[in-house]
Amino acid sequence: MNDFVADERGYVAWQTFSIENKEETTIYYTEEILAMIFKYGRGLAERQVNGQTVSDCVITVPSYFNQEQRLMVIDAAKMAGLDPSQLVHENVAAATMFGIDRLDNEKDLIMLIYNMGGVDTEVTLVRYSAITDEKKKEHEHVEILAEAWDQNLGGQDFDFVITQMLVEKFNELPERKGKADVRTNVRAMKRLQKESIKVKDVLSSNRLADVKVPELLDYVTLKTQLKREDFEARSEHIFSRIEAPVQRVLEISGLSLDDIDQVEILGGGLRVPKVQELIKQATGKSELMVHLNGDESMSFGSSFIAANYSDQF
Repeated sequence: MNDFVADERGYVAWQTFSIENKEETTIYYTEEILAMIFKYGRGLAERQVNGQTVSDCVITVPSYFNQEQRLMVIDAAKMAGLDPSQLVHENVAAATMFGIDRLDNEKDLIMLIYNMGGVDTEVTLVRYSAITDEKKKEHEHVEILAEAWDQNLGGQDFDFVITQMLVEKFNELPERKGKADVRTNVRAMKRLQKESIKVKDVLSSNRLADVKVPELLDYVTLKTQLKREDFEARSEHIFSRIEAPVQRVLEISGLSLDDIDQVEILGGGLRVPKVQELIKQATGKSELMVHLNGDESMSFGSSFIAANYSDQF
C-alpha cells in the first residue's frame, strides 16, 4: 500500500508491505523521493553525453513554493549528486523558450501565460522587447512583470467531479440497493478515478460520453452516460476560480486587459472547453495561443538558462 501523510517538513510518503505475515513499514521523506527522481534524470542525461558526468543543473519549481520547499528541492538534488545553480519558476522557463523562438523581436509584446496543470494553476505576465548592445546587435529581452497562482486549482479537480458523478450513478443502480457505498471499496474507487480521466478527455471533444466499468463491485457493472452540460454544472465551483489569478497579475503589474497583446495557454487542465471559454472572457481575447508544450518549453527554457550560468558556454 502506498499513501501520503503531511508532517512539519512537508509531505512524507510511506510504504507498507508484508513479509511472512509480518507487516513492515518503510518511510520515505519528500527529499528522498525527489532525490530518486533526480538521480534517474541524471542517469538519462549522462547516457545522452556518452557517460560523461553530469552535475550542474537548473531546476524548475512552481512559483508559489516557499523558502522551505525550495531548500528541500536543493537538498534532494544534492542527495542525487547534482549541483543546482538556480531554481527557475516553471512559467519563467516557458516564457524564456518563447522568447528564443519569437520571430518579430523588434516589436514589444506583452503576453499573459495561463498554465493550468494537474494540481495547480500559475499565471504570469511577461514583456518581450529587443535591446541593442555596444556592437549594435539586437538581443531578445524577457521581463517578468507579475506572477499569480492558485495552488489548489487544476485538472485533477475535474477528475474528482466526474468520479463523484460516477459514484452516484453506481450507488443508484437497483442492484446496489441496500448495499455498501462504493466509496468504501478502495479498489473500486481507483477504477472509477482512472475511468474519470478518460471521460474528461472524451467530454473535451464530445457532448456525451459513454461509460462502462465491468464488474466494478460485487460483480455489478457500471454502464451509463455523462453529458458535458451536467459535468459543467457540477464544476461551477471550479470555474468560478479561473479568473482570479488573471486579475491578480493585472493588479500587481498595474496594467489593464488592453495592455495584453496575446494570451498563451499550456497545461493539461486546459483541455476542458469551458475553461478556455472562461479564460477568453477573463482576458477579453477572442483567441488563445497554443505555441508551447508545457514540459518541452520548460525543459528547453531552463536548459538555456543553465547554459548562461555555465562556464562551458
